[in-house]
Amino acid sequence: MKSVLHPIRNLALLGALGAFAAPAALAGAPMADFKTTDANNDGRISLEEFQAGGGSEATFVEGDADGDKVLSRDEFARVQAGGAKKGE
Repeated sequence: MKSVLHPIRNLALLGALGAFAAPAALAGAPMADFKTTDANNDGRISLEEFQAGGGSEATFVEGDADGDKVLSRDEFARVQAGGAKKGE
């Protein structure tokens, strides 16, 4: 009986771990850091730079809190942390 329960327990644990890992895997690869994403080194991230780094236009617009069409270091950090809301 012990030899049957061991594989069943392992499969159950594997399933539970998979359930927690799946959302992170589906979220995609994390974006590069600010310095890498800022391709022209002007201290701001344009929509084109953001998209080249794997970001979406919707996320960029949502993260551009002051509406100046670029992301500052603070705005970029909020986007990466998942708190990209207008007015934050």
